[in-house]
Amino acid sequence: MSETKKIWLVALGYWLAVSLVCCLAYPLMMSDATARYAPMADHFARGEWGLAFHPKFGVLFQVFSGTIAWTLGVSGDKAVQIAALGLLAFASVPLYFLVKEMFGEKVAWWAVAFLLLSDDFTRNSFDGLRESAKCLGFALLGYGMAAKKSPWYGLGIFVLIASTSYGFGVGSALAFCGAAYFLLCRGFRGILPVIAGWTLGTASVVAQTYAFTGHWLPSPHYIKLLGGWL
Repeated sequence: MSETKKIWLVALGYWLAVSLVCCLAYPLMMSDATARYAPMADHFARGEWGLAFHPKFGVLFQVFSGTIAWTLGVSGDKAVQIAALGLLAFASVPLYFLVKEMFGEKVAWWAVAFLLLSDDFTRNSFDGLRESAKCLGFALLGYGMAAKKSPWYGLGIFVLIASTSYGFGVGSALAFCGAAYFLLCRGFRGILPVIAGWTLGTASVVAQTYAFTGHWLPSPHYIKLLGGWL
């Protein structure tokens, strides 16, 4: 079996097994998840778009958890737990290839084990929080840069911008740095996935934010900082 198939099987197996345990035995109690994320997943599943999104952060987690709630017919509480665990499981794939690129296969498997068994990321995923989306975004960025594979880097930009409010600024800065890097290393074609990731992530967040608030930026501190320029 190829190493690509192995890491994907590990990721999918972890997602399915831990999600089942979590849904059966770990009630959702974190206030952010119970008061915001879970209700938005429920509204998304019912097609109530006006209540399915929040103007302060990106659309990715709501779309993913809402799709799970609609597809599986589960409550928003369970959907956000499954979504968070899925994003954590997916993060192990680019992390594996990133560490393998730098330190070899044996260390890569240890890195995957530490990620999937880590107290912080696992606990946050059990609680239905979006932290694992940030982990996925940065893992994709790291592998894209280390292996000089701009599609992975561009996907990381998209995940980061479309997941968190602070990721809008961080992702835009990293997109600029990544575009310059790939332009120098691989030529014009290398920057296209980076620009595509930035464009898709930014467009999704900006359109949602403007629809809710009338502002073009996804968080009040960005509005305060740049509002006079727009």
